[in-house]
Amino acid sequence: MNKLLAKPDLDSKMMKSQSVTQGRKFGQVIKGAGAIFLRDGFAGASVDDIAQAARVSKATIYSYFPDKTLMFREAMRAEIARLEGTFTLDIDPGLPPQKAIAHIAVQAAEWMADPHRVSLCRVLLAEASRFADLALLFHDSLSRMLRDPVRAHLDRWVRAGLLAIDDTDLAARQLVGLSGAQCSLHLLGTPQAASVAAIRANARDAAALFLRAFPPVPRQDALMQT
Repeated sequence: MNKLLAKPDLDSKMMKSQSVTQGRKFGQVIKGAGAIFLRDGFAGASVDDIAQAARVSKATIYSYFPDKTLMFREAMRAEIARLEGTFTLDIDPGLPPQKAIAHIAVQAAEWMADPHRVSLCRVLLAEASRFADLALLFHDSLSRMLRDPVRAHLDRWVRAGLLAIDDTDLAARQLVGLSGAQCSLHLLGTPQAASVAAIRANARDAAALFLRAFPPVPRQDALMQT
């Protein structure tokens, strides 16, 4: 199969001097390349498959990306950017934290376990030694997208005197980390780990553990604090 191969003798100066030419079909190429890279990985992706997925000629692909590394970087950055705004929490503001946190954990876990996001994580982890900056960008972006909405609810409960948490940023990261623990098995392709029941069960256990670390303030005490 015809492979689009990165030139092994390119030094860092040459890599920096290369630029991506954008044209009318650039978006098509990026979308098609992203789909194939997520399916086959960096090494397994072929220009034939990318051209077919993007519905463009191989000549068009080469005109945009003379180097496979450049195409992978652009495609993965685009995939990471597409995650922005896709995680939102649907939590009844009237629910007390002892009930709402379980919903938060489940919603976060289900979002992380989405097959597309798992594929993206799997590819970037596999190529982390070669594309460390992309792996870090994915990690930081994912952490922020999950942490900020969770922290907003924790802050609200702290202000209402319903939770006593000194560092809600850290607590939000801990809750997200506990909720997504099942996803590490999901990355390995374990069928049982990918089941909705297993993902939700782990998330509920995570919520219970979190509430042991940060137990809700009794209602009478909360009223005295407000």
